Amino acid sequence: MSWLHTWAGFAFGWLLFFIFVTGSAGYFENEIDRWMKPEIAIVNTPIDDFTILNKAQQQLNSLAGDGVQWYISYPSIRDPHIDISWLQLANTELDIPRQWHEKNLDPYTNNAISSRETSGGETLYRLHYNLHYVPIMVGYLVTSLATLFMLIALVTGVIIHKKIFIEFFTFRTGKGLRAWLDIHNIFSVLPLPFHLMITYSGLVLLMGISFAPVIDATYGEGKKIHRQFYDLFQVEDQQQQFIELNTADLSLETALKDAKVRYKNQAISYLGLIDRHTSQPSFEVWLDANEGIEFATLITYRIVNERVQIAQSIGKTHSAAQVYDILEHLHEGLFAGTYLRWLYFISGLLGAGMIATGMIIWVNKRKKQQTRLINVIDKLNAAVIVGLPIAIACYFLSNRLLPSAMPDRAEWEMHSLFIAFALCGVFCALRVADKAWQNMLWVAAALYAFIPLCNMLTTEHNLLLSAQKGDWLMLGFDLSMLLFSACFAFSAVLLQKHTSKIAI
Repeated sequence: MSWLHTWAGFAFGWLLFFIFVTGSAGYFENEIDRWMKPEIAIVNTPIDDFTILNKAQQQLNSLAGDGVQWYISYPSIRDPHIDISWLQLANTELDIPRQWHEKNLDPYTNNAISSRETSGGETLYRLHYNLHYVPIMVGYLVTSLATLFMLIALVTGVIIHKKIFIEFFTFRTGKGLRAWLDIHNIFSVLPLPFHLMITYSGLVLLMGISFAPVIDATYGEGKKIHRQFYDLFQVEDQQQQFIELNTADLSLETALKDAKVRYKNQAISYLGLIDRHTSQPSFEVWLDANEGIEFATLITYRIVNERVQIAQSIGKTHSAAQVYDILEHLHEGLFAGTYLRWLYFISGLLGAGMIATGMIIWVNKRKKQQTRLINVIDKLNAAVIVGLPIAIACYFLSNRLLPSAMPDRAEWEMHSLFIAFALCGVFCALRVADKAWQNMLWVAAALYAFIPLCNMLTTEHNLLLSAQKGDWLMLGFDLSMLLFSACFAFSAVLLQKHTSKIAI
């Protein structure tokens, strides 16, 4: 079990560290989006739902008169702004592709605002399962395999530590390898339920790819057959009823009014108008869920048999799909409030710390061998464990420093991340391992400290103004960057002291 634990963790250690860090960033995906779109107007005071609808419809009628789908996003704690989006169908004569458009709405001037093109928080989050630059199926398969090895490492780790909870309360400073083992135990045991949940649920979410032969054997091969399987698997169970509303009066306004009467204690999240310019349009009202792990409730209004019917989704029809949904919601944490989301985030970083300390322990156990391979792996540890945070810092800085009108700007933000990551690898390869660790930690501290300064120099936002305007997401992001900077600087100082003691 000890041998299996060591090599299951080491085999995909660097990739698992990458997955945990980028996946943890996803728990603040919306907040990262807010920071990376500094132009958008936020809502500081409560605005009536119907006022928002009227303002949004004015802009949609002006900008998206021929759009086949309309969506209006209402302000929330995580997204304190109003957005409108619409689907534009392709026009071969004008060489216009089928595409979605999105604008931010200033609630006080009613102007539609275009924000800078950015990869945002979503692309950063998606890295943890699609890996970027590789075919999407390859990314899914590789991350599935890494997750399987992670689950093996977790289970074997519990087995080999017979006094795992006693060891959790034991930390021996200045004991070299023993101290690293104690830190590894703390990072492993404290969030162990989270690690087991996130790993197992991650495997389940990608099982359609990693276990595709099971679908082939039962339903048949090919994309079309697989699509039929997913359509059957994901059938929604709905509560339907007819309401006393004249079909001629059905609109976004009447749908919103009816939903607010029926669901008085639930906030409006989205309004949608589907199949515009047809005889059978439907109107969607999305409501924030009040309890449980569901993050939203969908109410659909449509005309059926010359009467208005409303349908509420109450979950998946099939038991397996219900279990899948539970694991998906637990994994993504979209239902989580502020405090629970921070718990998710910190648990994810502890998972990254668990993997990082495991990789460092692997090297330290073999350093006496003084082989070239061990030295290379030590440098690679520095390049990945510190290099990835440096690369993410460069990703944030590129959002502020790249020209707004630059072609393929969003793609170049992501290119900046991987270019910085590669440069970290080259730098570590050229340095002595101990010096590489120290230098990289100081670089990370400097970059994260520079992010709020860069934000102040390139936009109208800074720590003081964000606090005055009540833009808590912008303020929280900048403060978080300063906290990360302090953590990296503290680590650099500790490492420098440790290295000095060894030299003496």
